[in-house]
Amino acid sequence: MQEILQEMVEEYSDKIYRLALRYTGDREQARDLAQETFLRAYKNLDKFDRSKNAGPWLFKIATNLCRNWLRDNREVPMESLDEFNTRAENSPETIVIRKEDERELAEALDRLPLMYREVILLKHTADMSYAEIADALGLELSLVRNRLYRGRMLLRELLERESE
Repeated sequence: MQEILQEMVEEYSDKIYRLALRYTGDREQARDLAQETFLRAYKNLDKFDRSKNAGPWLFKIATNLCRNWLRDNREVPMESLDEFNTRAENSPETIVIRKEDERELAEALDRLPLMYREVILLKHTADMSYAEIADALGLELSLVRNRLYRGRMLLRELLERESE
């Protein structure tokens, strides 16, 4: 049983951490939520259907923990997307422009309603498929598609307003 959990940790720990970081904006809190995700997974391994991919199951646990954290701590601004940028750029001008764009994107994401923010984060931060997001959030596939579309449209509107 520990082998299964070890495989889950190796494959998903970074993605779970990044998701929690986007919810909390705090590295320590994100680490705690990621650890709690795997602790709960371990306690409930007997309920996990091993014929299925572990990703949606783990992200469901993580998303629920993050929702609870948000409820208990009120919604606080999420950390900038700088945490997720791994590309190195050569020119200082490009770095400044990119950081400003990332800041604007992070601020716009923070203003999205949670139901849209969640699907966008799971799609783009956790790189989950629509079906995996549906499993993780307990939603119909069509609702995931709808929320992702509407969330992206709202995000675009917010970013366009900022650039005016």
